[in-house]
Amino acid sequence: MARIECVESADFFIEKDALKIPMHAMHHHASFELYFLAKGEREYFIGDEFFQLTEGDLALIPPNILHRTAGKVATRYLIYFSEQFLHRFFTSELLRPLLERRTLVHRPSPEVREQLYGIFNTLLLEFSKNEREGTPQSEALLAGYLYQILFTLCYTPNSYTPEAYNDLRIKSIIKYINENYNHIDNISDLADHFFISKYHLCRIFNRNFGVPLITYLNTVKVRKACELIKEGKLNLTEIAIQCGFNSSSYFCKVFKNEKGISPTEYKQRQKKQK
Repeated sequence: MARIECVESADFFIEKDALKIPMHAMHHHASFELYFLAKGEREYFIGDEFFQLTEGDLALIPPNILHRTAGKVATRYLIYFSEQFLHRFFTSELLRPLLERRTLVHRPSPEVREQLYGIFNTLLLEFSKNEREGTPQSEALLAGYLYQILFTLCYTPNSYTPEAYNDLRIKSIIKYINENYNHIDNISDLADHFFISKYHLCRIFNRNFGVPLITYLNTVKVRKACELIKEGKLNLTEIAIQCGFNSSSYFCKVFKNEKGISPTEYKQRQKKQK
């Protein structure tokens, strides 16, 4: 069965790749993701929003946000970076406006787009050099180029306008799940809310995202449970109830399937990290 993946990501990583098949699985990771479409078109699902990217567009996805892309053959640059990586070289005051921006997709002017092509290519070359040499100076150079890209996203005009998604029901369903996950006991509750059959709801969801609806719902619940465990204010039974699980045993089963460890083990790891 298809599942939602948690992708491991380094403090900093960049690659350029030609995409020949759709990304079938939704995924999330602990780092920021910066996506620059060099050629072609892609449809991007981020959180509960849909975007149609064309050549030269950039997407900045915050940590732990579910997302996936689909579409025709395309070439893209992909950067993973952690906030901690940038904090080694820049102050919080400099980074805050760049990382807390709400606009997820940016469409620059042709002139700015050409500048970005140059920066991404240079950054890719410097990353390869850093992989071989690994000096503090080369890491600082990577951070400098990355800061330049983020600064451009924040302070240059954005001509992107969202396009209507071809199945507005899916957008409404995603938004409803993200806002009401703790009140949804099963798929039937969701189907009743949208006045469609359970079978049809599951079919259109799987067709659009390549994962079962119950998988998405449980992933949203487990991600919220992880946040509550990290806060340390509630016990696991209270967390299970607050996240919409109707039994502690089912909560443990779903959590372990999603994270690979039990909620108790996850809680113990968080305590050790603190």
